[in-house]
Amino acid sequence: MSQIREIKDASNIVEVIGERIKLDAGGINFKACCPFHSEKTPSFFVNPSIQRYRCFGCGANGDVLDFLQNFEGVTFYEALKTLADRSGITLKEFQRTKEDEEREKLLEILNLAKEYYHFLLTKHEVGQTGRDYLQDRDVSAESIKIFQLGFATNAWDSLLKYLYQKKKYPLELIERTGLILKGRNGGYYDRFRERLMFPLKNHRGQVVGFSGRLLSKSPKEAKYINSPETLLYHKSKMLYGYSELFREIKKKEQVVVVEGEFDMISSAQAHVNHVVAIKGSALTTEQVNLLSRVAKTIILSLDADEAGIKATERAIGIVKEKGIDLKVIDLKHLDFLAKEDQVKDPDELAREKPKAWRQAVESAISVYEFLFNHALDIYDPLSADGKRQIINYLAPILETIDHAVEKEFYLQKLSVALNVKESLLKEDVAKFGQAKEKLATTTDNTSAKPKIFKSHQERNEEYLLFLLFSFPATTLKEKALELQDFVFVSPGFKPVIEQLLNFKGSFDLSRFALSLAEDLKKSLMDALLSPEYEQKLEKETLEKEWQATLLRVKKESLRAEIAKINEEITKLDSSLQRTILEEQKLDELLSLIVAKQSAIKKLS
Repeated sequence: MSQIREIKDASNIVEVIGERIKLDAGGINFKACCPFHSEKTPSFFVNPSIQRYRCFGCGANGDVLDFLQNFEGVTFYEALKTLADRSGITLKEFQRTKEDEEREKLLEILNLAKEYYHFLLTKHEVGQTGRDYLQDRDVSAESIKIFQLGFATNAWDSLLKYLYQKKKYPLELIERTGLILKGRNGGYYDRFRERLMFPLKNHRGQVVGFSGRLLSKSPKEAKYINSPETLLYHKSKMLYGYSELFREIKKKEQVVVVEGEFDMISSAQAHVNHVVAIKGSALTTEQVNLLSRVAKTIILSLDADEAGIKATERAIGIVKEKGIDLKVIDLKHLDFLAKEDQVKDPDELAREKPKAWRQAVESAISVYEFLFNHALDIYDPLSADGKRQIINYLAPILETIDHAVEKEFYLQKLSVALNVKESLLKEDVAKFGQAKEKLATTTDNTSAKPKIFKSHQERNEEYLLFLLFSFPATTLKEKALELQDFVFVSPGFKPVIEQLLNFKGSFDLSRFALSLAEDLKKSLMDALLSPEYEQKLEKETLEKEWQATLLRVKKESLRAEIAKINEEITKLDSSLQRTILEEQKLDELLSLIVAKQSAIKKLS
């Protein structure tokens, strides 16, 4: 047995997928909304016996290795290594690609850098500056440990010496992590100096980059700098805190999205643990795709500046594509806070009034209500010019609301706020909403799998196989004998029947599936895992449906054979002068057609 087969056999696909998305039991299968395309009704099924998954919406299907590669966005080797480590198997045989080897080395270097920075902050005397700063910001020792915060000294080559001289990694490789830079004279120096260090992890919990907060008061340097785009680090995919707080997000089925690392840490300390931070104010398609796997609601709490408002507007289109709710924490309009207690960001509120922060999360409002309030804040609803500006601003936003009742609610509310007739308001919203460019939308390219259309006979054969495996184990082989000499159109079905007839011992679907090659497992999965067939069978008795379907399939097969014979006859008829052998062949074919037609009559 190959190691790949050993690792797959040792991995339970239901457990692996269930750790990443919520699976619900449904008969012999498990189901969920597909993580590879947008949908509200579950069409993604996992079969524990065959150890495969299939989506009837977008066509995604495969085994546990396929799922990890597509879901995690990793290479085959990384998926195999993940499963091997999970099963306690030492990977020996698999040959890695050059990119696999480089990725592994880069991850090693970044993880060592994380440990180095964390040691300096928590154990070394040079980290006292960082410890003092964190104490002033009320960051607990537990948070420092959970998020592995670190400290970079003000030396130009502190990390460089550690990684190059002590750990013996090549300079060019270290440079590709983004941790060091090459100077004009050809020498290298540390990118991060005298900064509090935040390790940036991907959704798998691997360190792929860093964010550094300046601790000195130098006016020449940016307050925050981040790792550059590398083979591993991509800003648009980064969600700070996601891997550490994944279970809380999944359990809550909602996520609070804030802008900065301190916003996220302070929120977690205030016991709002279903929270992540983005880099900057823009929520990207990649981030929403990731969050939509485990959250039904996204709650934004971005800065109330122009960039934050624009990001909130853009988020409507992006989140709408995934079919999840979008809410906003409006820090400027928290009714339970006095005017003198108003705060500027989640970090400040969570640190100073943790109970109020929890209350703010619970009282998050619709994104439309938030933008409605914002429009009334920046424009005068009492002046003619202000009314026009409010309508111009809100019209394209209101036009994105799909639900008629919800749209009517905001139109009525706006009519009252502007003191104008609702009928006139509807005209303007329709007019200016269509004239302006629509809010940003996105296309989910992960779902772009062409559907495979099957012939009528292939569908019948697939249903026949489904019915066969619906019989009790004691009568399964007896029924399979009825298909022993049958000529299938569908590839893979004949070998499955042969394997079944040769199967030793009492039948067990899990053991039987283990005996099949991967392509045969897929053929079996396509037949067995179909809600359409299950619903169809519920209306008829199994034996009655089996006989009826078997009859249809046999008739259609005979008709197909007759069609092929007629093609051969047509070719022979086209010959002006047939040989004796061709005449004999023609007679044989005509006799064969008569026999096939007779067989069809007998089946009727």
